[in-house]
Amino acid sequence: MIKTTGKVLFFNSNEGSGIIITAEKTKHNFSVQFWDDFDVMPETGLEVAFDEVDGNVENIVSKATYEVEMRENVVQEDEVVEEKTELQINEPLAIEKHLEIVSTPDLNYVDSTEEMSVAHFELEIEGSEAEVEAELQRERPSSITNTLTIGRAVSNYFDVIKQNIEIRENYKKVTGRLDYLVIRRFLWTTYNNLVDVDIRIITPKIKMLSNDLKEMAKVYDDYVIKTKNPPFAYQEVFLSAQEEYQKIKQGAGNVIEKINHLQVNAKKLGGVRSIRKKELQESIKTPQFKALEKELKSLNGAYVDVVHMMAELDERYKNDMVLLEEFETEYREDFYEVFDIEAQRHRDDLVDILNAQAFFFDSQQWSAAKSSKLVQAHFKQANVSGELNTKTYLKYYLSTQDESKATGETRKLFELYKYLQSVQKDYTMVVTANPQEAMEYESEIHHMSGSYNVKSFVDEIKAIKWARKNSVSILVVEDELQKVRVAKFLSIYAKNIMSNPKVILIGNKPGSSAISITKLLPRGSTAKAISQAVDSLLATKEED
Repeated sequence: MIKTTGKVLFFNSNEGSGIIITAEKTKHNFSVQFWDDFDVMPETGLEVAFDEVDGNVENIVSKATYEVEMRENVVQEDEVVEEKTELQINEPLAIEKHLEIVSTPDLNYVDSTEEMSVAHFELEIEGSEAEVEAELQRERPSSITNTLTIGRAVSNYFDVIKQNIEIRENYKKVTGRLDYLVIRRFLWTTYNNLVDVDIRIITPKIKMLSNDLKEMAKVYDDYVIKTKNPPFAYQEVFLSAQEEYQKIKQGAGNVIEKINHLQVNAKKLGGVRSIRKKELQESIKTPQFKALEKELKSLNGAYVDVVHMMAELDERYKNDMVLLEEFETEYREDFYEVFDIEAQRHRDDLVDILNAQAFFFDSQQWSAAKSSKLVQAHFKQANVSGELNTKTYLKYYLSTQDESKATGETRKLFELYKYLQSVQKDYTMVVTANPQEAMEYESEIHHMSGSYNVKSFVDEIKAIKWARKNSVSILVVEDELQKVRVAKFLSIYAKNIMSNPKVILIGNKPGSSAISITKLLPRGSTAKAISQAVDSLLATKEED
């Protein structure tokens, strides 16, 4: 059975899995358990051959190994024919380097289900001659002109990435970040498990966030594949956009198809010749001898014509491949340089937005889960205590595991939990007009419990910038700050930061506020009174 050929697009040696892409751009996932080549190990960029069984990839070997095996399996037989029809092919067809091995015609082959006649082959060959003639008359350029510059091709690719970044610009206002590449598997596991408990938590907003995160992850994954595999990026971004290059490449593919068609004809023709030769030898003294001799000469002539056409097409194919290779070589290194420079410009934004999306989606799904009675009952029955979030849920799962004996995926989950412990911190932020008061409030709140995270500011702008990058659960603020009143400050806060904290206001309550006031304290309240108010809100938060 002829194997399918392709190239390893990506391979993860730690997990023993990867992706193969074929010439038709079809991608197949594969596992090393189906790797059958003991001389060559899988790696990104390696050309391979494999069997497709019910949509799965099996019996994978390197293409070089496959070609050696095919050559060893080809049975070469010599046949002596009359001097006028004797023909030898002194070198293998060039297409053997780029497609399935095309063996030398087997002169003893005949399809027993189809009795071939001279007339049949004359019709076949006449059609082939017309196609070959048309192919050989096509204009053959001496070089390929690029129809799209490197800069334009690279720009076209990264314009799509920039567009995806720009339409998600608001995610930069999200208060926290989760490393999506670290948490992605458990994030979707959590989502699926919550949905299994109560499908109603999939609100339109959460569904939109879920789809948007998956879409951005696809953009990022494609970016990573191309930046880690420059030859693949060169093919997909630059070469695929070159009209002349693609036209010649397609023409080369058509030549291969014609050669394969002629090869089949040559095999069948060789089989019929063998039969007719035997019949001729047995009919030397019969009236049919002359007719059989004439037919055999016609068959020999047809065979010469087929092999001649294959040689002509092979020469055309070789010339086309030289053109394609010269074009690829001319622009490759310049493309790598330009592509790498442009890729570095967008990496930070891609990662930042993806991490912000992960954080926001995670917080929103747990917000919906907390309001679900089914989810609450499920976790209560499972004896899960503490605030419902990914960290608590993971801690509950890992409580049944022994970290000292953990291996593989379980060890990765322990590492993930440590990561969540380091990033999922809620802060109390203090904003006052007086630096001395800010320091006193911060010190007293921290003294109330050493586990509380507190940050104080007297500069309103610095406070908002800091809050954009951190999770503020409680905001302690005075009614009059250094530059603005509290109503204006809360308005600016709400416009720049998506989440709303619980607010402890010291002083007079404004007529209207962009964020609701949770607790009101009089002016002149002591630092201890303020820390007690913070403590009560945090205690309420933990109970919720």
